[in-house]
Amino acid sequence: MGVKRVTKKFLKYLIPIFLVLLIIPFTDRRAHKRKENPFGSEQVRCAIRLGDYGKLSRGYLAGYHYEMLKTFIGSIGDSACIFIGEEGLPYADSLLKDSLDILVIPRKEYADTAGLQIWSLGDTNVVWVMRDSPNLNSEYAHWLIDLNGSSLHSSAQERFFNGFNPYRKHSERNREIISPYDGLLRKAAEKLGWDWKMLAALVWTESKFRIDTRSPRGASGLMQVMPATARIYGVTDLLDPEENIKAGTALLARLQRLYSDVAADRDEMTKITLAAYNAGPGRIADCIRLARAQGVDPSTWSNLCSVIPLMSQEADSLAGQDVLYGPFRGKETMAFVKAVLNQYDIFRGLPPRFRMTVDTLETESGDFPPDEDFAEMILMAADSLQRDSLSLEPGIVVKEEEKKETPTEQPTGHGQSSKGLSGR
Repeated sequence: MGVKRVTKKFLKYLIPIFLVLLIIPFTDRRAHKRKENPFGSEQVRCAIRLGDYGKLSRGYLAGYHYEMLKTFIGSIGDSACIFIGEEGLPYADSLLKDSLDILVIPRKEYADTAGLQIWSLGDTNVVWVMRDSPNLNSEYAHWLIDLNGSSLHSSAQERFFNGFNPYRKHSERNREIISPYDGLLRKAAEKLGWDWKMLAALVWTESKFRIDTRSPRGASGLMQVMPATARIYGVTDLLDPEENIKAGTALLARLQRLYSDVAADRDEMTKITLAAYNAGPGRIADCIRLARAQGVDPSTWSNLCSVIPLMSQEADSLAGQDVLYGPFRGKETMAFVKAVLNQYDIFRGLPPRFRMTVDTLETESGDFPPDEDFAEMILMAADSLQRDSLSLEPGIVVKEEEKKETPTEQPTGHGQSSKGLSGR
């Protein structure tokens, strides 16, 4: 009898528990199904258009809102398609016509519109504009309540607004934070065999850690990667910081392999790699060949710089000196390498080794002035003149015994346009 009573009691409590376990997944599926379609589209389509309000002095606003959009959309079990919006396009109409789901803009640019609702993440100067829908409003309100005061949000605020930014007034700057993407940069640099602060210095020189930076030639994102380069390395979203860094560091790794047998040591290999990242390996191969033809040891970057002035000659003169890809000014590339090295010094708490100016791009020593417009001029100096395709076709290896075939017109490199052997 005792056993029967125990069994009866066991079944009495086991059956309800079993039923609950069956019901919970069904309920979760229904809740998940409700959450999947508050926007009514397969992907949540988002435009970030900050215009002049997106200046670096206000923090890394585009990157912050990109990350928050990803977090919000992930919380409802959906995927996102986020892009940088262009000025002057009727995005409010796109929201009303259901061809856009979320618009991130400065509050001053939004005019109250029937059928649309605005929300903010604390900074009321930037708002998210969405269709006015009870279901959507409820989803966002619940997410915002969970977000505010969470460790996720406080961490994001710290990374995007309280770290390194010489163009912003800091009351309590966290000097341990170099960029909003330090975690990604540390992992990527470890694979590359670099000090992560050197990689951070490269990214700063390329984009000032702004994901919305885009060059006139089409290079975009943190590491200013060209679409052709992204395709080679299987990257489809260059606005995504992780994807952009993946493509950029994959290219850096490949460039390092090209110069591992040429450079005198790792330090020189890094400098030559930086130059090739800007100018393209075809140009640097020309520098190496010309240096050897002139009896100059090509194993150091300073030695290669000494022959670069010779590469501004006419194409016919260069052809007889083992220069395959035509004239190369090289001034912008030399300034680029110095800018990266300067920033590396700054990130290590050292005085920068060169001084940069608008006219010459360099003087003897000093620091960068805290002027955002000046920084933009330095950032775009090489790019606005010459940056073209950054593609690096698989299988290309720079070798001394390379045949001098008649080159075909082909864009090269991160900073220069050339023929034949392609750059980044």
